[in-house]
Amino acid sequence: MSYYSDNADTLFERYNSADPAKLHADWLKHLPERPGVACDIGAGTGRDANWLAEKGWDVIAVEPEAAFRKHAKGQSHPNVSWLDDKLPDLNRLRKLNQRFNLILLSGVWMHLPEKQRRRAFRILTELLNPGGILVISLRHSSDAEEVRSRRHYAVSVEELEHFARERAVAVKGVSNRSDSLGRGHVHWETVVLELPDDGTGSLPLLRHIIVNDDK
Repeated sequence: MSYYSDNADTLFERYNSADPAKLHADWLKHLPERPGVACDIGAGTGRDANWLAEKGWDVIAVEPEAAFRKHAKGQSHPNVSWLDDKLPDLNRLRKLNQRFNLILLSGVWMHLPEKQRRRAFRILTELLNPGGILVISLRHSSDAEEVRSRRHYAVSVEELEHFARERAVAVKGVSNRSDSLGRGHVHWETVVLELPDDGTGSLPLLRHIIVNDDK
């Protein structure tokens, strides 16, 4: 995405100016009390990955934009590992054979075309541990030129709820907030989803058998 590489320095300062504790306050009640392994997908500047690491989490920060990774690695918490990968397939991440207690997509989902989102959602849920949570923020903008230049697509809570029903994933909460950077034409919705835990750890395996990765 040329917009992000062309404006990396400015965006790095802008994104890091937001306090993640305030930015994510609407879903923090769903954050597991005991830190585990987290994945920040579309980690950008590393702001949220570092914040989670400071709270005791081990974090894999997935970011396809080289300019962001270059900036972010120099300021990374020791418990943050960086990976060059991207949705919808997350091929490198999946090869790690790691499952997560928390997966965060903050300001990422709107970059995916509609035809890629069902597959992306399935892969994300297969990367969760039983009882793990998936947090997806949805960016909505009324600025048509901004949407075009940044290659954003229309997204909705209803679509995520539909995917959740298909995957037998529980919707734990939906919230709305204004833009933390003060942009009046932007507002956000956050959806928190949980992979049920039946006590045996068999649910992710069952999903993997029923729907193979190449489908």
